[in-house]
Amino acid sequence: MSLSAGGERRSVTSPDSPATDRLRLGTALEGRVTEISYQVLTMWRRRSPAAASAAATGVEDDILRTTAQSTRSLVEYFVWGEMQSEEQARAIAATGKAPLRDTIALAELTKLYLYWREITIAVLLEEGARQGLDDAAVNYAVAIVRSASDRSVVRMTKQFDTERTRLQQELAIEQTRLAHHAYHDALTGLPNRRLFFDRLSHALEISHRLGIDLGLLFVDLDRFKAINDRLGHLAGDQVLIATAERLLAACRESDTVARLGGDEFVILCEHLHEPTDQLIALAERIGHRLAAPVITSEEQLDITASIGITTTIAGDNADALLRQADRAMYIAKRDRPGRYHVWSGPATDHEEPPVNA
Repeated sequence: MSLSAGGERRSVTSPDSPATDRLRLGTALEGRVTEISYQVLTMWRRRSPAAASAAATGVEDDILRTTAQSTRSLVEYFVWGEMQSEEQARAIAATGKAPLRDTIALAELTKLYLYWREITIAVLLEEGARQGLDDAAVNYAVAIVRSASDRSVVRMTKQFDTERTRLQQELAIEQTRLAHHAYHDALTGLPNRRLFFDRLSHALEISHRLGIDLGLLFVDLDRFKAINDRLGHLAGDQVLIATAERLLAACRESDTVARLGGDEFVILCEHLHEPTDQLIALAERIGHRLAAPVITSEEQLDITASIGITTTIAGDNADALLRQADRAMYIAKRDRPGRYHVWSGPATDHEEPPVNA
């Protein structure tokens, strides 16, 4: 709701608007700045009661201040024959953004601009008639108000569009962040149980349809509870993060490394040509990667992991496959920590976990 042309201050003259009549209109308008602002606010309350009552605290003050500044910019033009400076335009534009931030809808803000134009024109016509001014001067002043209002509406719409684009970008970033947190472990950044089972179920469908084998490795750190108890959870978290990084380094890019919780990790390997051999080779690479000490904030730690291995040959659904890998891991841990075991079925394997697991 401002006369914003930007750029340098410059004189504006018109053969149809004598300077004296323009000055008298500007002087009269200056005396009615506050009145115009309150008329705009009153009209908005009356014509848009729902929007007015729902508006955030402080919006009405912003409306009064913005309309007053817009009217004063007209006064300056009529009195001095100059458009506002770039600094003034920025100041008014900054004030005009306040209602926008306070959630006035674009339609409501457009109404406010139109109310200001309607009321300001009515005041100019009233003052022109009261002072007996030349019709050409009054008509020229009215044209200036219409032009100023049109430019303000365009500028305001651009501001809304810019703000909407910014908010949409922020929303997209936030949605991406929330989606990532919903499917990934907060500490390690690895896929969590939910995402892992989604991928495993999908991989099993493809495996059954195409006859391509897949396999699982269930990785459980040895004596991890003792690390937490002795050194605290910060050191424990550092061990988990280091373990996740080393598991990723040992695996193929196509493998899914997930953290199920605590010190339990699971690895899904798809498109295997020689499943058992390939999974054993991966388990040995993991053991080699984990052999390097982990340096925590407390001390340097040597860590090992017990690994259970199973393939689709031994199970045909996600839950069964994971249970088999888990049981194979317990058998490996029972025999000796830091080893791996390949599940070969309950006929030869004992399902009971070791007492000290």
